[in-house]
Amino acid sequence: IPSSHTVASISFIDISRNYWFNPQWAISFNRNTNSFLVGRVITTYPAPRNEALISHWIASSVDDLLSEFTACQGCASAILRSSTSKTLLKRCPSEGCFSYVPLSSLIRYPTKPRTYIHADTRSVSLSASLGYAKSLLLFHLFAPVRLPSTNELVLRISDIQLPSSVSTLYIDGSFLSPPSHPTSSMAYAWTAIDPDGFILESHYNIISSIFPSALRSEVFALLHGLDSLPRNSKITVATDCAHLLSLWSLYVDAPFISRMLKESNHLLWSSIRTIMLQKNLDVTLIKVPAHADDPLNNHVDALAKAAHIDSQFSSCPLLGSMAPCILQFNSLPVDMNIRKFIRNIFDAKSLLTLAVLPRFNSYSSTSDIDWACTKFCLNNNKHFVSHRNGCSEFCGFRIKLLLDMLPTLTTLQKRKPHLYNPSWLCPQCNSFPETLDHLWTCPYILPEFSPLQTFKTLLLALRTTYLDNFLSASSLIPLPDSFAAEFMALNCWDCDPPSISCLRLARGLIPISLTEFLGIYFSSPTIWSILDTPLHDFHFDLYVQIWLCRSIFFHHWELAQGITKKMKSSALGPSSILRPSSNIPLDSSTPSLATASLDSWVSWISLLV
Repeated sequence: IPSSHTVASISFIDISRNYWFNPQWAISFNRNTNSFLVGRVITTYPAPRNEALISHWIASSVDDLLSEFTACQGCASAILRSSTSKTLLKRCPSEGCFSYVPLSSLIRYPTKPRTYIHADTRSVSLSASLGYAKSLLLFHLFAPVRLPSTNELVLRISDIQLPSSVSTLYIDGSFLSPPSHPTSSMAYAWTAIDPDGFILESHYNIISSIFPSALRSEVFALLHGLDSLPRNSKITVATDCAHLLSLWSLYVDAPFISRMLKESNHLLWSSIRTIMLQKNLDVTLIKVPAHADDPLNNHVDALAKAAHIDSQFSSCPLLGSMAPCILQFNSLPVDMNIRKFIRNIFDAKSLLTLAVLPRFNSYSSTSDIDWACTKFCLNNNKHFVSHRNGCSEFCGFRIKLLLDMLPTLTTLQKRKPHLYNPSWLCPQCNSFPETLDHLWTCPYILPEFSPLQTFKTLLLALRTTYLDNFLSASSLIPLPDSFAAEFMALNCWDCDPPSISCLRLARGLIPISLTEFLGIYFSSPTIWSILDTPLHDFHFDLYVQIWLCRSIFFHHWELAQGITKKMKSSALGPSSILRPSSNIPLDSSTPSLATASLDSWVSWISLLV
């Protein structure tokens, strides 16, 4: 890797103090066993030995993304302590396993220089992950030697060779995204001009829609145009993209900075730097007005737009092989902020972990849920600021609702059967067990004020809001006259009695039947943005109109049964808690206000209000 493009710095073992105690964290690779060894280099030995005495530390986890290590106390590859200098070993009382390894297979482990251990140290946390250290070592040992660039060895993105008379290059990119286009599409174009202002050659094509954006099409137009130039060219590049000029001055017309790796399209920018270096180009970028009276800029703009509909062209792959260092995931070059990309992988793994929880399999397969949309709606926390009072409680309610962790009577009976008789039914209706789904279907003792009636009203209002928003949104194709009827006929709106999809939607689990139907007419970002806010408001209404009212009722019901806050917070079993038999009957009937007279019920509510 050229020093100007170096991404990761590989440090080597310090051998200036041979035979002396000079501890350094290092990683080694054994070619015979194809195994790695991490530990502290205790001392080094010069030629002819060219070895290092290294202690052996074992990774605390099989996950290479971690950096925790514990001292090995002995393994098959260890040498006898008696064969090593006792003076050196006295300095390593917490380490019991040592090996001799060739210096040629060692590099420093990328960690802080002052990562010390003490006599009682049994584990240590290094700065970098084991996987990162392995990649550095393997690159050092097995990376192919880069030969000097020649005309025959230079990798090409463009198969066009422009004449040396080119003086100006007009470039432009075009990006079409839904709903103006069925799928994201990128195209580019450039026009080469001679000193007399005549067009020498023009070129346009579409680009593979990986990491689609308008800026990416502009950068690729610049890359392809520069790769078409002959060596030692002095060229002026005209563009109407101001952002391209600012990034050029930051990442190309300046020494290499690591900040470029946080930029989207950093592989393209690295390739541009490589082309500039290999061809010894002298390039000046200038800004031209967009959609103005510049005929050449209008010409190249029209070419870029024409590439989207010209069927004779096939997608041009975005070759990243000209970049000096490439990170790939599933054979796909990662041309975006690497940290953000890795964070997205972790988010996907956590979403998968959430999706396979047994609690989501109680009704049907988890494949009936659109997990990507569900995650989007759950993670969109900006709405919480609109309800500053109690926002943390509402946030907790949404999460517990999704995970079926609300403290319903059924849940409490499982957690603390010594306090809540397993035979008790819902305190509000005394007819069914109070499960999560029963919260929305409870008939109550006064049907007109029942949670079921409230739930139906809120769900139908949610359906109406969604329908109005989708009818006014920009669709990929014209909506048919039957759209409203088909939308309202989806089973997720069946609330009397509630369907499985309806109950899942109430929890915040977006049914895939809903998004698949909407996906015929709208793009995924449009669907998610429309579903998000009304669902948040729907949950807030459930929280206020059903859950808070039920919680107040349930609290007074607990007091009537003699269940106090102290008893609930106690971790002791039933034998350690004296429960007055007069307050908590042992028969199977549920103590409920549903069994009280209407007058006593009205009196109770009057006291609460």
